[in-house]
Amino acid sequence: MKPGEVSIVEFEDYNKYRSFTVQLSHYNASLGRKRNLYVHAASRLKKLQFCLVVVTAEEREKEETNSNLKGLWKKQLPEEWQRA
Repeated sequence: MKPGEVSIVEFEDYNKYRSFTVQLSHYNASLGRKRNLYVHAASRLKKLQFCLVVVTAEEREKEETNSNLKGLWKKQLPEEWQRA
């Protein structure tokens, strides 16, 4: 994946869904960091789905230090994933 890309992933069962959260956390801390990427994930537990949004590590750092930018990545979510 590349910065700005959005992808939806779906799982067959809860164990795979839950395992993905752990794997994504490890990815962001290791390989993602090496590749200068951070993957955000919005979830739909009842449907066992995630919507992934990729940003650069620099964008992520700005999100963490500037409260005005926190959650800005959510604007990239498809309309059906936007929360009212």
